[in-house]
Amino acid sequence: MTSQEAKAIRNIAFVGHPSAGKTTLVDALAHITGASSRKGSVAEGTSICDTEPEEQEKQHTLQAAFVHAEHGGKHWNFLDTPGYPDFIAEAQGAMFAADLVVAVVSATSGITFNLRKKMERAAELHRPRAVVLTHLDAENVDFDSLVDELRAAFGEVCVPVLLPDASGPAFGGVMRTYEAADSIWRQRLMDRVMDACENEELLVDYLDSQTLTEEQLDELMPHAIEKNALIPVLVCNPESGLAVENVYNYFRRFAPPPTEAEIFDEDGHPVTPEDDGPLVATVFNVKSDAHVGKVCVARIWSGTMTDHAVVHGAGQKKPEKIGGLFHLVGKARQPVTSAGPGEIVAFSKVEQIGVGEPYTEGDGVMHYVEAPPAPTPTVSMAVFPKSRADEQKIGEALHKLVTEDPTLHLLHDAATHEMVLSGMSDLHLQVVQSRLKRRYGVEVETKLPRIAFRETISKPSEGHHRHKKQSGGRGQFGECYLRLRPVERGAGNKFVDAVVGGAIPRNLIPAVEKGIVEACAEGVLTNSVVVDVEVELYDGKFHAVDSDEASFKMAAKRAFREGFEKAKPVLLEPVMSVEIHVPTDHAGQIFSDITSHRRGHVINQEAEADGAITKIEAHVPLSTMQTYHRDLKSQTSGEGTYAMSFASYAPMPADEQAKVLKTEGKHHEEE
Repeated sequence: MTSQEAKAIRNIAFVGHPSAGKTTLVDALAHITGASSRKGSVAEGTSICDTEPEEQEKQHTLQAAFVHAEHGGKHWNFLDTPGYPDFIAEAQGAMFAADLVVAVVSATSGITFNLRKKMERAAELHRPRAVVLTHLDAENVDFDSLVDELRAAFGEVCVPVLLPDASGPAFGGVMRTYEAADSIWRQRLMDRVMDACENEELLVDYLDSQTLTEEQLDELMPHAIEKNALIPVLVCNPESGLAVENVYNYFRRFAPPPTEAEIFDEDGHPVTPEDDGPLVATVFNVKSDAHVGKVCVARIWSGTMTDHAVVHGAGQKKPEKIGGLFHLVGKARQPVTSAGPGEIVAFSKVEQIGVGEPYTEGDGVMHYVEAPPAPTPTVSMAVFPKSRADEQKIGEALHKLVTEDPTLHLLHDAATHEMVLSGMSDLHLQVVQSRLKRRYGVEVETKLPRIAFRETISKPSEGHHRHKKQSGGRGQFGECYLRLRPVERGAGNKFVDAVVGGAIPRNLIPAVEKGIVEACAEGVLTNSVVVDVEVELYDGKFHAVDSDEASFKMAAKRAFREGFEKAKPVLLEPVMSVEIHVPTDHAGQIFSDITSHRRGHVINQEAEADGAITKIEAHVPLSTMQTYHRDLKSQTSGEGTYAMSFASYAPMPADEQAKVLKTEGKHHEEE
């Protein structure tokens, strides 16, 4: 495809809240454009987009789907995305790859927090936006009120370009705003379009005439949308098909092509969509196919990619030959021999390029068009294979799932010796478990992960132990005297050899240090690492025959434990830096919950989105946050989001420490 042909491409991502009608709209558009022979149905499990069993069971989109079609002189790529915020990475990747982000809004739900966040993300990505209102035929809905709500949320750039003949059950058709001479929106539409006009002569004429011809509007509209001077508002009923053809025709005439987009590389230089230039492309989605394995979905920004291309990603040592190049039509694949600027294509058999990574062909110079970082997962579960057979397969299976989902993290926690799987929500992890079983035959059990506490002391102390065993023949003997002192937080552990006069032979002192290191690794109160303790070995005794390294190592461990228990030991708990975004109406309740019930400390609170959203930043102990996703969802009716990262370790209050020791404390038996 040449750069000239790129002008005919329309890459459109559909985002919004659950049950808004995104998938139904894409199914209808797929039918109109000939991508599917019949209009699919989410309820009947025949949608061209929802092809995974988990999606058909829940009747909700859980991963991005791509529908390519050629119709009406245009090359279409419809990108359907999940409504649940749990799968925001799928929506974010689609928005990054698209040239127009369409928010599908149900008239019965209005502007949700979830929708606000996605529209904000599209704006941050500098993507043009549009709105499609659905379910306008429901009872007690009013088009004018909905438009007012949109303008309050996203600005006066929101202007209807299709007008319904009625709201509620009487809704039966639409007309173009430009043709509605008596509508207040006609003038506002032309004003918004002219805000982006760069033709001074035409601007002067418009100031005089206050009108545009239909031809002038057609020419200027895509540029106005591209510059975000206009967020067009359209109306249709995807279920019945009412006005879907009008929406399609609007996209055909006015959706911005790839040639309108301003795309920049990692150095801030513009990337020009040239078919004969170096290949500049980014993988924005990865899928797993039962027949071809890993499938990368990519957006080409410049250059041409062929079906026998040899590609390499950033940091990749060895280029890989792709296993085929194709367009995706739902689950089906349409082979293509080459693809050029603006196209969205898929290719297989490339293992070393992941989601969000740029790539080029052969040994070409790498140009980065950076994809946005994926959100950090907030919900973690320790996973255990159910059987020995599952144990053999779980590592590879989880690796494949992590590869296709950037919000799924897998960690082998060295401190707790658990395999910890982290995702965006309980639902996210449930879907992962279902895929593990269905795709790879692996079943797992889950529980909340153990918290990796740390142990330290709060005052100086001394410890002593004599290790002595005699059972015939050579015995065991070693005696150590230790002083323990707390040191500054973060300073680490320190061993000081203060033995004088040969009380302990020099060759046995390393055994003492080794015993202390092992005791610190094993923990005294719990199975947690001991930190920030200085240990001084100042005296001891040995036996010329019975003393050896094992004896002094054992004596040191016991002496350390004795001294530790006398030094007013303290458990240190991980404290997380938490950022919470909630509708402002719920901010007071969330603030109170963090400070009163979770031992948290709010460090900042500020308004966003003209006061509609409140951001709360706080430091909160991890132990109170392990199930926070459920509580936040309950407290905000599913409208709140949060992210957290490790901040520091802090001493646990005495009453909380007593509770932990009651459940996780350990007793060291004589060895």
